[in-house]
Amino acid sequence: MNIKVSAFLIAAALACACGKEKPREEDGFKYEAVFIGDSITANWVKADRGHPEFFNSHNYLCLGYSGKTTATLKTYFKLSVIDKHPRQAVISGGTNDIAGNDGRQVPVEEIRDNIAWMAAEAASKGIRVVLCSVTPSKGFSWSSSVSHPETTIIQLNALIKALAEEKGYAYADYHSALADSGGGMPYNLSSDGTHPNKDAYTIMEGVIQPILENY
Repeated sequence: MNIKVSAFLIAAALACACGKEKPREEDGFKYEAVFIGDSITANWVKADRGHPEFFNSHNYLCLGYSGKTTATLKTYFKLSVIDKHPRQAVISGGTNDIAGNDGRQVPVEEIRDNIAWMAAEAASKGIRVVLCSVTPSKGFSWSSSVSHPETTIIQLNALIKALAEEKGYAYADYHSALADSGGGMPYNLSSDGTHPNKDAYTIMEGVIQPILENY
């Protein structure tokens, strides 16, 4: 076999074995995906609580803002997502809206509209959108006056899923993968019933990774 032909075949085989190439900045992309959300996203990249290696090994960027509502995430969205030039945007949020972190419990329709605005901004820039369900919780340790948030979370997730279906966005259903029969987060997956632990993040990675890989 000709040496040049042999070298070409070896290179082609290696390219196939490696799978999808990392985004190239000259193609307009810097990251394969940027994750934006609240503390549930922020903790995912912390070595003591989550799995930073999940992000590092896939060229994902994790930008979580603890305590922030979706209204605040909107103000961060251009700098955090659009200006980072990802191929995909993974958008989470809603827990802090339901918990009343901005001084009021935000109606689920308003939360959905905030998420819809961020998704539309990303889509307008050619960024593929992945919307995420709110993870389960039956009560917030920092906002004990909020009763039965599990019901509100289910209502919000139905709106987020419907938005994804209407607009053709991908949908990552963390809630179904994590919730117990009562709609809460079981204690083997969370120390406070709201924030995932390492085992929970492993489950969430099993939900999101196939979605990102199949793009």
